[in-house]
Amino acid sequence: MSYQKLVDHFVSSDGKNAVTYYTYIPQSIEPKAILQISHGMCEYIERYEDFAAFLCQNGFIVCGNDHLGHGNSIASEDDLGYFGKENGYEFLITDLYKTMTIIRKGYPSLPYFMLGHSMGSFVARMFLTLYGKELTGAIICGTSGGNPFAGIGIRMAKSAIRKKGEQFRSNKLNSMAFSGYNKRIDKPNSEFDWLTTDSQIVSDYEKNLKNNFVFTAAGFKDLFTLVKLVSAKEWADKVPKNLPLFIISGEEDPVGDYGKGVRKVCRRLIEAEVQDIALHLYPGGRHEIINETNRREVYRDIARWLDSKI
Repeated sequence: MSYQKLVDHFVSSDGKNAVTYYTYIPQSIEPKAILQISHGMCEYIERYEDFAAFLCQNGFIVCGNDHLGHGNSIASEDDLGYFGKENGYEFLITDLYKTMTIIRKGYPSLPYFMLGHSMGSFVARMFLTLYGKELTGAIICGTSGGNPFAGIGIRMAKSAIRKKGEQFRSNKLNSMAFSGYNKRIDKPNSEFDWLTTDSQIVSDYEKNLKNNFVFTAAGFKDLFTLVKLVSAKEWADKVPKNLPLFIISGEEDPVGDYGKGVRKVCRRLIEAEVQDIALHLYPGGRHEIINETNRREVYRDIARWLDSKI
């Protein structure tokens, strides 16, 4: 093994729940920079261990926390997909900062980067507006240029909360959030085929209770609120102008509207006069490009970009 894996906990910014965070430290090479991961919806940091191992071999420390309601940052399975009663998404943002503060104490002089994937990209994009000046650069992966159903989704989630409670799991909300994601796939074998062309990863995802679960009504309200916030014009205006950004996505990713939404995010940042933006769309790549069949190519591209900004 080319790295040392450390697992620890801190009290979430919600003041009550324990958040689990992970650090992967190179063993045979002096670390040159740190990459913190903000993972996506219905996943957890340990899904990134192959990616972390690659980066450790190339001299990067990798770290990240399981968001509230995910992975090992839950008290029981009832907590899956639940962040909090009101504005739970704010806890996710502040918990990212808590992780950064902890890791930075051990390596105060190293360049520090953030990578956010999918829902984690929305959390990371909000993080940039608050704490972006403390980063060396950021990678936005598998993001969205906006969702026309976000407003409807918030209203539906609020209605479900009023009628059934915050932790009610609505198949209707889940269907609205993900319906049509397989529409460009010929003869899909799984409802999750839109994630990646790697059938083994899809199969593993489907069987894993920490992946295959329905968000709570409160969780969906937070998710759609995040989409609305990062889709607003003022979001890009609040991103530090001199922060280097690497925006990556699969051309067959429905979350990014097959590249259109991702280009829209780039245009907004350019209009906001953010000075250093790189965009890479991977032909044939679906939503989880870090789990795609060409993932080693994606790993190398990320490592090269990180090296270029140190």
